[in-house]
Amino acid sequence: MRGLLFLLSALFLLESTDGHTEYEQLSQHDTEIIDRAITQANEEHGLTQHLDYASILHVNPGNGMLIVLLKPTSCDNTTPRVHQKDCKIQDKARPQVSCVDCRGSMSCFLLRDSEKIKQTISKCLNPSGIHLVGGKTLLQKSENKQQTGCLGCI
Repeated sequence: MRGLLFLLSALFLLESTDGHTEYEQLSQHDTEIIDRAITQANEEHGLTQHLDYASILHVNPGNGMLIVLLKPTSCDNTTPRVHQKDCKIQDKARPQVSCVDCRGSMSCFLLRDSEKIKQTISKCLNPSGIHLVGGKTLLQKSENKQQTGCLGCI
């Protein structure tokens, strides 16, 4: 249940980001991830305009996940593929790209591909693929032996 709530929260954030931290105020770790996202997104989705950092949508250090939003800028795609502070973000222009870094693995999708983004976030949150019902564990005693497991397993 908690994972589902997180997933819904992340998708809500993907669609409505108002504030953001300036690139220069981010940690070196985050800027390295963002520069990798900028490089990959420009290779895959940057048709004519340079895609650059707009905001961080979500950070989850516990899962090693960072989701960053990239938007087209006033610079063309021949600009070096790292953050360019002189390039002005064009908020309403397309394509807008969401990059999900999950424990060092980067995936970038057009923002309109919400289903792919959702699947990537879900895989990052639950890498084992085990379905947990409500995140609860049942503890049951059976003939002096204690059994634990998911609700439907014991």
